[in-house]
Amino acid sequence: MLGSRYTMSRHGYDSKPRTALVIDDEDDLYSGFNEVAPALDTRTLREDQTFQQVVRTAGIGRQTTSRMGTGVFGMGTGRIRGSSRAGTATRPMTALRAAGYTSATRDTPLKDDRREDSIEDKIQQMERRIMSLVEESCMLSAKREEDDEAPTKREYDLAQALSKAQEASALERQLIRMQEQANMGDTHNLDLTFAVLCNLAGQYALNEMYTEALNTYQLLTRNKLFPHANRLKVNMGNIYFKMGEHPKALKLYRMALDQTPTAEKDLRMKAMHNIGLLLVRMGKFRDAVTNFQHIMHEQGDFQTGLHLVLCSVALNDAEAGKAAFHAMLDVEPATYHHDIPIDDENDAYECVLRDVVRGDRLSQWSRRAAAHAERCLALAAAALAGPAARDDDVSASWCAEALRGYSGGSAGARLELGGALAALRTAAAPAGSGGSALAAGARVLQRLKAVARAHHEDRVLRAEASADAAFVAYALGKWSEAKSLSEAAARDDPYSCSARVCGALAEMAAVRGGAGAGAGAGAGDGVREAAGDAARRLLAATHLDPADLVAMHDLVLFSMIPSIIYKRRHDDGVALCMEQSGEVGGAEARWQRVRAGAGGTLRSLAAAGLARLAHANAADPSAADHWYSMIGSWDAGVSCALAQLHAELGDPQTAKHHYQDAS
Repeated sequence: MLGSRYTMSRHGYDSKPRTALVIDDEDDLYSGFNEVAPALDTRTLREDQTFQQVVRTAGIGRQTTSRMGTGVFGMGTGRIRGSSRAGTATRPMTALRAAGYTSATRDTPLKDDRREDSIEDKIQQMERRIMSLVEESCMLSAKREEDDEAPTKREYDLAQALSKAQEASALERQLIRMQEQANMGDTHNLDLTFAVLCNLAGQYALNEMYTEALNTYQLLTRNKLFPHANRLKVNMGNIYFKMGEHPKALKLYRMALDQTPTAEKDLRMKAMHNIGLLLVRMGKFRDAVTNFQHIMHEQGDFQTGLHLVLCSVALNDAEAGKAAFHAMLDVEPATYHHDIPIDDENDAYECVLRDVVRGDRLSQWSRRAAAHAERCLALAAAALAGPAARDDDVSASWCAEALRGYSGGSAGARLELGGALAALRTAAAPAGSGGSALAAGARVLQRLKAVARAHHEDRVLRAEASADAAFVAYALGKWSEAKSLSEAAARDDPYSCSARVCGALAEMAAVRGGAGAGAGAGAGDGVREAAGDAARRLLAATHLDPADLVAMHDLVLFSMIPSIIYKRRHDDGVALCMEQSGEVGGAEARWQRVRAGAGGTLRSLAAAGLARLAHANAADPSAADHWYSMIGSWDAGVSCALAQLHAELGDPQTAKHHYQDAS
């Protein structure tokens, strides 16, 4: 059987195959079908420890399960777990990139980034909170109320400031405990503690809780960790001064002075100034003079110089007082910013620019410093003149001569203005005769005009001197000169209400004087037109400064000539001019405004104006009676007017009573 199988082979009938297996007819035909080479046998991979270890350490491929698949280990279509391809990524349409690999990342669940604050973060947050409370407390205590009639609001602000200071102190103690519990006591901010306690003590002092303030200051001064706490003894001395315990205050001032280094000259001078004032309060003028002289030698200022002059006057030492006054002149004045010079007064742009620059903060500070210096110099000069020679022209001229070469603003010129007005006040005294008063007024007018000419660079001072000279000329009856001087003052200071009022009244007086000298029906019409024009000008003056109560600077300027009717408010002049021009309604409204906002004397004058208007109206005699009654019985003319009014009303008994009051 075996031989016949290969008979028809291509090698011939008798040739045998090269690989021939001897097959027994009795063996199964498919007995070797399931036999696999050992290298390709995958059935034993689960038990192969070496292969399993390699798979676990390599981290690739699919992990073997408890049951092996029946197919071969396919690698072409399998997906490797942990690859960068996202589960939602689309399969590639071409073979340009490998399937299963992409730059898209797999979506991962969000992690909770919030973590608990560390102890350092908590400490920083609490420090910021404490410092914020300290700043709020300081802002509340430093707030200044514009309305002086609101003390309740000020007390409320101080109470709120104290509450915030106490809250900051409580938080600061809590911060110290937190740091000690975290073993971070060495990192505590000592500057923060100093600021909290110092602010708390200051708030106690402002709220007049002096005992608590002193205890808080003692916590700072007795602690060696605060090297600069000794200067707080000045504050403790101030508290003892307010409590009236002057010896304790003096002791603390001197301790602060001894413990302050010489490099801090400003603080040492302030402490010495406090010592000098306290010695004055205790009556020790000699010791106070010594302190003030030392301050003037080291670092002089106008306030200390004024105190030195006053102490010298109290000791009746005129030479020391003059030396102190000259020492005041040696003090370097504050920087004074003059107004921008204007070439063309008619240029609106330059005028507006000048006025704007005058209102900035630096100019305001400079003017306040210059005004303080001038005030100190004026008070020192008045103290040196003495009460007996306060109005003496010689004393004023000596001080003015001493100030003539002073470079600190216009103190000498203003002192000359004061001396001129003092001479005018002396001439207008009841003891002086009419001729001497007129002569003194003429001399004062020349002095004021000389001051205006001498200080041509100071526009404000020139305007003030011209306005004063205009008032004097008005009082002397020189209407044209008063008008020209008031116009010059208005040009120098466009917002000068007094100059505009004086010019309007001078023009009105000039027209009335011309009408009285002439004759004819047209004179009355001219006066009426001038009164209307003056009323309009005075109304414009009230619009410039509605809060200005004084239209004329001094009542003495008009006491020289009794025939001059003086007015101390713009509304008085407006109402009088309206009354003379026939505008009854406007005059009544102005008199009502004067009466509502003026003092006792001006209220009586306003009542007299209202009474005149009511008396002219025969339809309502009771109104005139009411206003005359409001004036009082201090003037004989009022009593006579009341008597005449009641006589016209048919009441002779009341008229007789008022005539008796007038007599």
